[in-house]
Amino acid sequence: MAAASAMAEASSKMTSEEDQSIQEPKDANSTIVQKKTRGLRGSRRCHANRRRDSFGDSFAAYFPQVLKQVHQGLSLSPESVSVMDSMVHDILDRIATEAGRLARYAKRVTITSRDIQVAVRLLLPGKMGKLAEAQGTNAALRTSLCAIWQQRK
Repeated sequence: MAAASAMAEASSKMTSEEDQSIQEPKDANSTIVQKKTRGLRGSRRCHANRRRDSFGDSFAAYFPQVLKQVHQGLSLSPESVSVMDSMVHDILDRIATEAGRLARYAKRVTITSRDIQVAVRLLLPGKMGKLAEAQGTNAALRTSLCAIWQQRK
């Protein structure tokens, strides 16, 4: 028991000494190095928690536009917009997770469009998966063709 308390006391002394060394740099060069490492850690931490911290990543603005294309004159209540938004976030999260898993199985670091296609086919049942894959392929082709045309101009 005495050994455990001595070890705890020693570790608390080490942490307080480390805190002092972080707070009081010995020369100007160490201050610059510490600021750089803190900046890198801070930016990574912000990027990792970006989805939970930001309030701007909502698909609510797109629902009325799509609904207008399908049914003229209909609107959505705020409750239904909230349900639709959470559903879209959930589906996108599942697709991204499955695509990441597929890339990891293939020992790759990058998620390709093929990984996303396969993830959609695996997650969505039957005809819905085939239709979603076809729509996604058409959208990707349209986007790439627009980019090619803009480069030529």
